[in-house]
Amino acid sequence: MRPLYSVESVKNEASVKTALRHFGHMPNMSLLYVAATLENLNVEVLYIDPVGMELSPSDVDAKLQQFDPDIVGLSSFTNKIHTTHLYAQHIMALLPDTKIMVGGAHTWDFPTDTLKYHPAFDYACVGEAEIVLPEFVERWNGNESFDGMNGLVRRDGDQIQFAGRPDVNMDLDSRPFPARHLTPNEKYYNFISTRRNYTIFNTSQGCPFQCIFCNVSGTKYRMRSAANVVAEFEECYENFGVREVDIFDSSFTVSKKRVMEICRLLVKNGLGKKMIWDVRSRVDTIDEEMLDALKEAGCYRIFYGIESADQKILKKLRKEIKIDRIEQIVRKTDQLGISVFGYFLVGSPGETPETFRTTVEFAKRLPIDFAMFSVLTAHPKTELYEKYYLPAVQHDFWEDYLANSDLEGKFMGRPWTDISDAELERLAHRATNEFYFRPKQIYRAIRTVKSMDQMKRYIAAGWDMLWNYLVRY
Repeated sequence: MRPLYSVESVKNEASVKTALRHFGHMPNMSLLYVAATLENLNVEVLYIDPVGMELSPSDVDAKLQQFDPDIVGLSSFTNKIHTTHLYAQHIMALLPDTKIMVGGAHTWDFPTDTLKYHPAFDYACVGEAEIVLPEFVERWNGNESFDGMNGLVRRDGDQIQFAGRPDVNMDLDSRPFPARHLTPNEKYYNFISTRRNYTIFNTSQGCPFQCIFCNVSGTKYRMRSAANVVAEFEECYENFGVREVDIFDSSFTVSKKRVMEICRLLVKNGLGKKMIWDVRSRVDTIDEEMLDALKEAGCYRIFYGIESADQKILKKLRKEIKIDRIEQIVRKTDQLGISVFGYFLVGSPGETPETFRTTVEFAKRLPIDFAMFSVLTAHPKTELYEKYYLPAVQHDFWEDYLANSDLEGKFMGRPWTDISDAELERLAHRATNEFYFRPKQIYRAIRTVKSMDQMKRYIAAGWDMLWNYLVRY
């Protein structure tokens, strides 16, 4: 059986492979929300994280056979769907009477094609688990028909039935907290995390902005209340020994009022002194007052989507931020003692080697501790794919990809730029090494180290980056 995920085998991924290899191991929050929803419905649940639980493939098989589930749930992105299906085929052979349900970002984009091209999947869950699963469980337990049920793709003989997408959950406070009691919380970390136990949060869904490369841009934006967010902080601290939280919202700082209230409550209950946490933000949704509040409440790192130092490129990306605003906010963040992580893109529409050189020099000039240089990739259903990719190549790569598993190892290309794919990869690798292997930057990285484990991660990643660049280029 092939591993469910291999960094080296995944194509059409924006990140440099070296970064992916050392990214860390994080809890699967999508499946933990599913598990919590099912437990609230009195469904017996077995959650398996082979890496975190240090399970071999035979260990996983043994657990599945012992539990003997009615349904096995899997989650997948589109560029990994064939590998996920391969694993589903393995489960089907291991447990012939067990049904297999797949969910995740992929099924929202390609609901019927998910089953059409992947016979091992019996069901696809389309949308948010807390909306779809209660009705599914009720009908399953009552041996009722699934006819007309929104959010469920199913087989009916040779036909695939799908009544339509469900409504989104407008009351995120009604969603149960992830079932962290099922996970080895002490095992999780990301490359630059500094404390254990470590976990991930989502305090909102969707995104109100229109970046052409993001598959959540322009989707319905919904927020949890400040009190609900802080209650999850409290549960993590008291029940699971969590001391570091990584908030994965597309932009945590959309609502200043909510951010300020979350910070106020964390300071009030003392967690601002006991836990550290980080957020993702845009420089145009944050100001000095908010930065002060974040610092006081325990926020120790902010990930900024900077993308480019060329204003024309930012405009094409629909990233309506100004270069001088980027520098102003990044410098203020650093001055307050909040670590800065910058995301940058290479290969955007209109990119030239000269514009990317401007971006690299800009990144080196900014007071940021960490940077990631990713090659822009056209994900399904994004404006980048619909406006720049399809008209240029005159065929739908992702539709072809779903129908043919051999395309899993084929790169789709980037027809919106004249820079070759090989050169873009070289530029991203070179920028990464050029940014990090400076005495000033090495010092900035070292000062963030809080443990020997963290130091070992930095050394391993640094050597891997340097060696791979020397070997390849």
